Amino acid sequence: MKAPFIATIVTTALATALLSGCSSMQNQDTQTTSVIPLSNVEYQPGELNRETLYELIVAEMAGQRKNFDLSLENYLHQAQLTGDAAIAKRATHIAQYLQREDELLLASSLWQQAEPENSEPYQISASLLLRKGDFSAALPLLRKALKHSDKQSLLIINSQADQLSPEETQAYIQLLKEHKQQNNSAELQTTLGILYKNLGKPELAFDSFDQALALDKSHKAALFQKAELLRIQNKYKQAIRLIEPQLDSEQADQQLFTLYVQLLFQSDQIKKASQQAQLLNDSFPDEPQLSFYVALLLLENKQIDQSRAIMEDLLERYPNNSTPHYYLGLIEQREKNTELAIEHFLKVRDSNNIMQSFSRISSLLDHPDNQSRLQTIMQEGRSSLPEISIQLYVLEAEWLNLHDSKSSALSLLDEALQQHNNDINLLYTRAMTLDPQDISLIEKDLRQVLELEPDNSMALNALGYTLTIYTDRLDEAFDLISKAHQLNPQDPAILDSMGWILYKQGKARDSISFLKQAWDAFPDPEVSSHLIQAYHAAGQEQQALDLLQQELLKHPDNEFLIDAASAINAPR
Repeated sequence: MKAPFIATIVTTALATALLSGCSSMQNQDTQTTSVIPLSNVEYQPGELNRETLYELIVAEMAGQRKNFDLSLENYLHQAQLTGDAAIAKRATHIAQYLQREDELLLASSLWQQAEPENSEPYQISASLLLRKGDFSAALPLLRKALKHSDKQSLLIINSQADQLSPEETQAYIQLLKEHKQQNNSAELQTTLGILYKNLGKPELAFDSFDQALALDKSHKAALFQKAELLRIQNKYKQAIRLIEPQLDSEQADQQLFTLYVQLLFQSDQIKKASQQAQLLNDSFPDEPQLSFYVALLLLENKQIDQSRAIMEDLLERYPNNSTPHYYLGLIEQREKNTELAIEHFLKVRDSNNIMQSFSRISSLLDHPDNQSRLQTIMQEGRSSLPEISIQLYVLEAEWLNLHDSKSSALSLLDEALQQHNNDINLLYTRAMTLDPQDISLIEKDLRQVLELEPDNSMALNALGYTLTIYTDRLDEAFDLISKAHQLNPQDPAILDSMGWILYKQGKARDSISFLKQAWDAFPDPEVSSHLIQAYHAAGQEQQALDLLQQELLKHPDNEFLIDAASAINAPR
């Protein structure tokens, strides 16, 4: 039985089975049936037997009833038994629909065996392996797919090109160079150029893009990639000259037009860039993502009125998308229109910007007189957005503590922990809000955090640093900070703590490397004060004095620097 007829046969068999089932029901009271023993089923390539027919009928009925798991199971089973291309293809497409990666690889492999000249199963397997990061396994499959259908295979390579390691990139370049001998094309040269670009070989990339354009002077992908590479090299005017002739058509390519506008801004042609940005937006009125990008580009380049107009238009056309409210809030904040900014921020509901919106509201209300208003906003936010209530509790508590309302902040955190018992963020925030004399309470909260999350580097460091400053339990502090450092060796706060505990233990020379790393990453006055004292204790008095004078010029009244000056007996 030929594979292309399988679907028809299964459908016919299904109808016949249903009809015969009805007929049997009508005659079951008047006929006596005898059981005829059935011979063993033999699977022959290209032929259907009764078991195959039965499983495929069940699979189709299961699919009609949305039982896709059973449908996939039966099709996959029969694909393995029959080696039939159409059955393997059906199993592959069901596995794709269900996003079942293991079954998809198996089904597409069976399809490849049954129909080795068809590029589609190779492309499906290769695409999945590339998405999984198994670039080496995908390579031989793409080699086979390229023989039969190179355009789709090249698109698959392009989609994952930036994820390849240098060694893998070189292997894919070799694959394409081999294939070029049989079938050179603008698409292949463009893909080669992308791979060379990712490998850090711009001259070879330019050569490939030029070869692509020699084969097809209007090849959009080659034009875009060459212009983008010129942009990366800050050769804006060359890129503009390359793109401009392609924008004369009635309907310019959106990707090229967008890059053109970006290049105009980067080459400081602000007036022309603004005009072209508006034209780009107007040319594609049904592309909200493009309009949003254009508005952001205008905002980034201080074209405030244009950006505001596009954002407001997006809100009018797509009222359920609140993202423009966030950027309109930024615009009004920049323009010092505080009330308008708050109004927009309060309307933000998209998850990427909602906490930033509340954070900006808290910074706009940065005065103790605004306490009641801020607390009302935060309370209403927790009521309407319970999924971010913990973050809002933390934000409000930090605002209260910053504005000398420590007792109110602690009461709020107590209330929050009653509702969200053992929440790590709330416990940590309360520990950092408590007065230093409440060392037992600070330690209790941080110990509770570490019970819940033993490898929490922030809590380990906070507890270790607290013990370093306020107790004589230096060995215990060292153990905590050392563990935090092992977990997060680049964190400036942890590096500072590590240096300071070593200093406290009398190991000033050992402490300097940690404190210098912390200061290089985060030159905060407190870190500076620690490094100054470590320099002095290690006998490097001049370095200590130089750093002290340098930092006092920037922060003349900082208490940490004043204490450091006193500690090393430096004149002020």
